[in-house]
This record gives sequence, C-alpha cells and structure tokens, in this order.
Amino acid sequence: MIKEPEDFCSVYEGASVGNFIFSVLITIGIVGSYIPQYLRINLKRTSEGLSTNFLLLGSCSSLFTFTNIMLVSSRARGCCYAGQLALFNCINSQLNLVQIGLQCFCAILILVLVLLLTRYSIKQDREEYLRIERVGYWVLLHFAISVLQILIGVYSKDRGLLISIANVNGLLSTILTMVKYVPQIYTTYVLKHPGTLSIGMMCIQTPGGALFTLTLFLTKGSHWSSWISYFTAFILQGCLLTLCIYYEYFRDHGLAAEFAERREVERIVEENEREDSPLVGASERE
Repeated sequence: MIKEPEDFCSVYEGASVGNFIFSVLITIGIVGSYIPQYLRINLKRTSEGLSTNFLLLGSCSSLFTFTNIMLVSSRARGCCYAGQLALFNCINSQLNLVQIGLQCFCAILILVLVLLLTRYSIKQDREEYLRIERVGYWVLLHFAISVLQILIGVYSKDRGLLISIANVNGLLSTILTMVKYVPQIYTTYVLKHPGTLSIGMMCIQTPGGALFTLTLFLTKGSHWSSWISYFTAFILQGCLLTLCIYYEYFRDHGLAAEFAERREVERIVEENEREDSPLVGASERE
C-alpha cells in the first residue's frame, strides 16, 4: 500500500484563475466541436465514410480515459471531502474530470446517433448497420467493466491498486487512440471522400486537441496518463483532417469526392430497394 504524505492535498492549492477560465472555455469548445458531426449524421442518414472500427475504438478509448481520470481525480475529491481544500481549488481539481467526462459522452453519442438515425434509412448499408450494432453491444459491455473498475479502485484502501488501474486505462486509451485512426484513415483513403465524417468537427477538434492537452498538462495534480492520449489524438486527427480536406476541396476541386460518395450511396439505395421489392421477395421464395 502506498502511504500518502501528510501534505499531499497541498498540490491542488493555488489554482490559477486564468487557467480555470481557459479550461471552462475549452470545455464548452469540446461540446461544440461535436455538433457539426451530429448534424452531418442527421443530414446524411448513413454511416458511409465512417469506419466501424473507428466508432468502436473511439468509444472504447474515451471510456478508458474516463476511467483513468475518475480514479486519478479521486485523490483530490478525498481532500475536498475532508475540508482540506478551498471551494475554488476543489472545483478546479475536478475540471479534468468534467472535461474528459463530457468528451467521452460526446464521442459515444456519435455511435448512438448512427444507430438511431440510420436504422431505417434507405441510404444505410444494412450489413454495415449490423456491424455497427455489434459495436454498440461491445461498448455497452466496456462501460459496465469501467464502472466495476472505478468501484474497485475508489473503494479499495490500496492506493497502489488505484494507480495501477488508472495507469493501465491511460495506456490502453493511448494505444486505442493511435490504432483507431488507422482504419479511419485507411477507409477515407480507399473511398477518396470523407462521407459522413465531418471536416467541420475535425477543424475545431484538431487545434482544440492541442489546447486541451495543454490544459490537462497544466492542471494542478495532473498525471501524464490522463493527457498523453489526447496529445496522440491531436497528431493523428491532424493527418486525417489533411487527407479529408485534400479529397473534399483540392483533388479535382472536390468533384471526384462528390461523385464517389454519390455513386456509393446510390448503390446502397438501389440494393435496399431491390431487397424490399415484393417481386424480388417472391422470386427468391420460388
């Protein structure tokens, strides 16, 4: 068991008002950055352009990071409960938790909206939808495991166990963050268009990711395992954004990307209409 020093709460004292305000603005920006993606899913009503593995790994990496920060920030919450920190310092010590919690919710909401808004869409590939549905079940299972990990870590008297669980989740989040962009970059490269993937979201999130990493790094009592995954995401999302901008605006002035997306959606619509046709159903039964 790791024995805490008597003055361990002092690390959370002296929080900067400027950094607090900046962090609040970043938090608002986190939520706002996802809105273009939500609107695009609602407009397109298809998962075309979104990698299934990207949805799975993105959701799981967010859950790993959330589990990490829930455990890491529990130390500061203990100081607040014991009355050893002023109210402002207490609130500031939990800013990372609020930020990452909102980011986790917003990331998983992409998956939820795809499942809800494309379910009965004529433009949605049905086999692809079944794969996305399976992703939803896996993410739900991961959520249950995360809750169990948090309960074990927080209620365990062994500080070493808590830190170990937090570090493992932080490392897994970093690994998944690196891996999740590989299938999405590959999907975008093969399709030669961004499809339902929102360029607007990435234009906000890429520079925002750099600022978010900085605020996590500068927060009192921060731990490297809580910000390293966001730094990795900033680098890789920048690569994906560059690829999408090239196809959407520069390669043949965007005409090739528009044609490729339209052709794929028309193929899916035609396939779905043929499957739904009663004449096709009768011929198949014969």
